[in-house]
Formats: sequence, C-alpha cells, structure tokens
Amino acid sequence: MAIAFHTFLLQLLLFFFASFAEANDSRKTYLVQMKVGGHRYGSSSGHQELLGEVLDDDSTLADAFIYSYKESFTGFSASLTPRERQKLMRRREVLEVSRSRNLKLQTTRSWDFMNLTLKAERNPENESDLVVAVIDSGIWPYSELFGSDSPPPPGWENKCENITCNNKIVGARSYYPKKEKYKWVEEKSVIDVTGHGTHVASIVAGRKVEKAGYFGLAEGTMRGGVPNAKIAVYKTCWRVIRKNGREDSVCREDNILKAIDDAIADKVDIISYSQGFQFTPLQKDKVSWAFLRALKNGILTSAAAGNYANNGKFYYTVANGAPWVMTVAASLKDRIFETKLELEGEDKPIIVYDTINTFETQDSFYPLLNEKAPPESTRKRELIAERNGYSILSNYDEKDKGKDVFFEFAQINLLDEAIKEREKGAIVLGGKSYDFNESIKLQFPIASIFLDEQKKGKLWDYYKKDQSKERLAKIHKTEEIPREEGWVPTVAHLSSRGPNCDSFLANILKPDIAAPGLDIIAGWPENVKLSSDRPANDYRHLRFNIMSGTSMACPHATGLALYLKSFKRWSPSAIKSALMTTSSEMTDDDNEFAYGSGHLNATKVRDPGLVYETHYQDYIDYLCKLGYNTEKLRSHVGSDKIDCSKTEIDHDADLNYPTMTARVPLPLDTPFKKIFHRTVTNVNDGEFTYLGEINYRGDKDFDEIIVDPPQLKFSELGETKTFTVTVTGISKRNWNKNRAFMTRNTWLTWTEKDGSRQVRSPIVIYSIKGPKACM
Repeated sequence: MAIAFHTFLLQLLLFFFASFAEANDSRKTYLVQMKVGGHRYGSSSGHQELLGEVLDDDSTLADAFIYSYKESFTGFSASLTPRERQKLMRRREVLEVSRSRNLKLQTTRSWDFMNLTLKAERNPENESDLVVAVIDSGIWPYSELFGSDSPPPPGWENKCENITCNNKIVGARSYYPKKEKYKWVEEKSVIDVTGHGTHVASIVAGRKVEKAGYFGLAEGTMRGGVPNAKIAVYKTCWRVIRKNGREDSVCREDNILKAIDDAIADKVDIISYSQGFQFTPLQKDKVSWAFLRALKNGILTSAAAGNYANNGKFYYTVANGAPWVMTVAASLKDRIFETKLELEGEDKPIIVYDTINTFETQDSFYPLLNEKAPPESTRKRELIAERNGYSILSNYDEKDKGKDVFFEFAQINLLDEAIKEREKGAIVLGGKSYDFNESIKLQFPIASIFLDEQKKGKLWDYYKKDQSKERLAKIHKTEEIPREEGWVPTVAHLSSRGPNCDSFLANILKPDIAAPGLDIIAGWPENVKLSSDRPANDYRHLRFNIMSGTSMACPHATGLALYLKSFKRWSPSAIKSALMTTSSEMTDDDNEFAYGSGHLNATKVRDPGLVYETHYQDYIDYLCKLGYNTEKLRSHVGSDKIDCSKTEIDHDADLNYPTMTARVPLPLDTPFKKIFHRTVTNVNDGEFTYLGEINYRGDKDFDEIIVDPPQLKFSELGETKTFTVTVTGISKRNWNKNRAFMTRNTWLTWTEKDGSRQVRSPIVIYSIKGPKACM
C-alpha cells in the first residue's frame, strides 16, 4: 500500500512538472494538412484566416504562422499551443495536424570508378542548362569548385540570400526553423557551417579542379559528375546545441517541405536529397508525397537510402522508399585507405582501415608509453585518477618527449596532453563501446592510429611480451591502395536495407541502386574544421574532406541522372529505369535488399535499349488498387479529381517498375505463384529484336520462371511491348539465418539479338516476418 501511495505521489509530481514545462514551453511546430475542396481555406490567406480563428486570446498570427505551401503540400505550418492544436484537429476542413519532425543527414576517384571519366563524351551546352536542387545544410560559395564560365539557363531567375549568385550557384535560400529547445550556433544564412551540403553539391556538379587531394592522399583532379550544371541551394539543416550540451544538426520537416515547394516553383531539373527517416508510413511521409508532386512537374528526386543498418544485420530500415523516388544505397570504392602500425621485432605490422593518418610515416621507431603502466622511474608517467571527470597525464618529465603514447578511446581527452607534451604519436584503443564501423575514419591532429577490440589485443601481447625491454613502434602515414584484381563492388555495412516496411510498398524493391558512398573526397568549407565531430583540438582546415554515407552515394546517382538528361530529355521514370537496367551486378554475400538493381555504371547508361516508363497516374492507380483512402490521397497530391471508390481492390497489383518484387504470405513452406505485368519502350531508331532470358547465380530458389512472350520485336522509336513474367515455387527457408525465404541473385535479361544492348531486371520473391513497427 505504501508503495502504491508513493507511486501516486511520484506520478502527481511528474504531472505537475510536465504541466509546468508545457505552460512555459508550449509552442511547437506542426504541419496542418488540409482536405481538398469543400471549404474556403485553401489559399495562403485562407490558411491564415483559419489559423486566426483558433488562436488563443494572447496569441497573434505573427507568433504562430510559419509557411503556406503551394506546390509540395496541401496545407500550412504553424507554431501552436496544445489548445490551438486541439481546436484545429476538430475542424472539418483539416485532415491531420502532426508535429514537424527532425530529419537526419545521411553522412575524385569515385566518378572514374563508375566509368564516368574525364574522357567521357559530354554535352556541355546542354549540361549548363540543367539545374540541380541541393536540399541540405547550405554551401560554401567561395570554393573554386563553384565557379562557371557559362551563364544561367535561359529564363532562370536567380534567387540568392546573403550571397551573390554567380554562373554556378544560381539559387541560394535558407529556411530558418522556429527556436525550440535549442541553442542556435548559426544565424540565418545559406553559408554551410557543417560541410555536408558543400560536400554533396560538389559531388554532383563541382567544376574541375586539378591537384586536389587530402594531405597528399587521393591526389588528382576533383570534379562533379556534371561539372557544367548549375546548383540551386535550399538550406534546411542547421547546427544547434541541444539542452544536454551536445552539438547536432536540425533538419525540420516543415522547412524541407517549403524548400521542395520552392524547388518545384523554380522548375529545377532534379532534386538531390541526402536526408530522411528510418521508417515512416507512407500515409505520414509528407516529404515523399511532395516528391510525387515534383515528379508530376517532370522533376526526378534522388534520395539517400539511409545509414540505419546496424553493420548490415537489420532489414526493413530503408528510408525514402516511395516508388517515385530513386533510392540510393552506399557501396565501397575500388580503393581503400590502409594504415599500418609497425612493431619492432615483429614480422607483420598491424593493419587497419578505419584510420586516416595524414602525418608522414615516423622517421624511426619510438618507445611505447602506456598511460596505465605503473611508475618505475622518472622516465615513466602515471595516470592520475579522474579529476573533475577528466583523466590527465602528470609527472611529466622532459626526457619523456618523443614517445608513442597509447590509451583507450574513452580517455580521448589525453590527446590534448600528448600534443602539449610533444609526443611523437598516439595509438587510440577501442572497446565494445568504442569500436567504429566503416563509415567513420578516425583522424587526429597528431600522427595516430586507431585499434579496435581485436587489433588492440595484438598490441597488448607485444607490449607485455618482455617487460625488461623497451617496446618500440612506428606509425605509418595512411596510403590509398587498389583492391585486389577482380574485386566486385559491395554494399557498405552502414547502408540501410529493404524490404520496405510499409504494406503499400511491400512489392517495390528498395533501395533502387547502389553508388560509391565510402571515403569520398569532395569540396569542403574552409571555415569548417575537418573533424568537427571528433576531438575538439583539431583545428585543421582544407578545401577538401573525406566523408562517408548514403549522403555521398545519393549525389553520385543525381550526377549520373543529370549526365543522362544532358543527352536525353526523357521522363523521370525513363532516366531512373536507364540507370537501373544498365547497372553492374553485385556479387557479394548480400542481396537485392541491400543494393537493388546493382551498382551504377555510366558505360551504357546513354543507350539502355529499352526503358520501363511509370507515369504519375500509374502511381495513383496503383495506390487505389491497394485500397488507399480517397480523401487522404486527394490531400497528399492536392487534387479533388481522385476517386478510389470505383477501383477494384487488387492486393497483387504492381507497377511498371524496372525491378520485379512480391511479398508472399507466411507461413513458410507454402507454394506461391506470382505474375508480373510489364511494358517496355524502345528508345532507339530502327528495328530491334530482344530475347528474354532468366539468369540466376548460386542456388535456384524457385521452381520455374516463364517469360511470355520470350521475344520482343520493335520497328520504330517509342514503340511499346507488353510481357508477363510468371514465377512459381515454394517458400522454403533459405535466408536471414533460415527464418525467411527469398529468391536471391535472379534476374530477367532482355538481350538485343545481334547487338550489345542488355536490359536487366532483378526478380525478388520473399517472405519474412517484419518488425512490429512495420504496417
């Protein structure tokens, strides 16, 4: 009884404090989604009128109103109190009132690796008429990467805030969020203070800069995929300090929608979007619906798949998975950064791949100094116990200069002392909580190397081998080395995997494509530290930096799509299809839920032979067949002409998509039969015949696949042909530790008879129990 009473008092106190906090910090940013038609509140003035009708007595429109949307979203955003929100939710004109969420940023040689070399044929005049919208953290406009000799596209209206537009940056706007629970690090400006947006923009469209590199690493010519294209910047991500003192980036949903709104109105050619959520149901994903509106206006969106995979073990993590978006996974490049720690007297060095040491290889072996070793003489140090929460080195002896000190990453503050005391180098040791995946390349402002849990054991074994002898080590400068001959691209462990968590999208293979995303060298603001998220004592600055993530993969796909558009004025879906069907096979231990159709390859992208066209109305019809709510769909796309009530429900409905995917129901060991209907369009002049063939690698995970007809004949440009692919089999356990079924490494290839064109489409039938969060 006493426990229950105490619990009641605790709950009462929590309620009191929560109410007090709400009263003192009650305004939060919301997106107000309106119904389409049947009311007078559809315009910007109508939005403000409706908001004025529900405001509290002490509130004004200036306090509450943020944006009214025209192109990307049906409704407006506002800063509301709980009472105002409740009033809006009760209005019949309002479909939904939801919090504006915070999205996450998904953070030279790579274009050659994709076969888009400096010698590739270009169409510079057409390239210079193309504009890419980069929705990110801003840009560093003073970089030599962002210059151009050609004027803006005809009819383009330059709109730049805080900076002067030039021939490369033809638009630059920022969207400052309402101040909620943050301390702002930066003022309203398009200037990039994190480096992410600059890095992304330069990968897509940076001009050619010779003698680029990173402290002698990866030296060569830096350029974007389409160096003549123009850049329109829409800054939606901001540097803040949270209440706990941690620096972070804030990318608010309402600002992103306004940026998309403006990009559509500006008539950009493509959107590059390296942000996203791990999983958002399609019905709640307002950003994805904005991208469908962009597609209706002829604008393709290239988006990052997300960095949410936990070392590649978790599926159902893909972001930006709508079928009208090109979703890009991150792959490894054909070169790696290798750093060695040489131990005197040992035959083999310790080699790591998660460190970048930009300092020259040490000129000789230096004594190892362990901060945990007991003091045996004046030449030894001891670690004083924690003082004010920080470990420090003491008992400094002038004779101790010139050693390689090693310590646990948890005591990284010792690095300051090592630098002050003029040590030669630092060996940082990891642990279960401090081991890093391939996306992070640790680097410090001193000759250094990072050893994970496994590698540090080798160092300890060496150090303890003979205590009577001084242990000596040499830290080598990082080298960029090619992978072994015959290496095939693999997906990064960090890259998010499918299948799609949303039941409306279960039959769409995501991600769509893979592109280089690890160890990418690109442009960087010279006012931003190279390692701003790492030790605070690193104050180095450079014009280029190395970053990893699907954020870096996305602009590679954006650039290749723009490159194709400079030659072909095709629809967004045709361009996306060409990138997917001409991609290279990926043969690692992963599967299509990691890399989609394969790895981007520029070699044949301009001549795909056939494309799969998917139009705006096809997406609407597809969702209607799957039972999507008419009123919600009208609001999502901003049209009162949609009516799903007359459409017959068909849960086997599929899109005319370049890949063929279907989820078959549990339980496993159940027979299945799936029929895919597809239409391809001939994009070449002349007569052509294509032969259909089913290929698979490894075990056969199906009973039979029939292509009907097995041959397609075309006589003219733009001609279409329809075919079906019927897959039968039994869903036997064969995947994900035998808890699921999947037809892996299986595809349909249309091969041109007496020609070189091939059109490849993966076929994926799967059955797996998804996480509870999935619909």
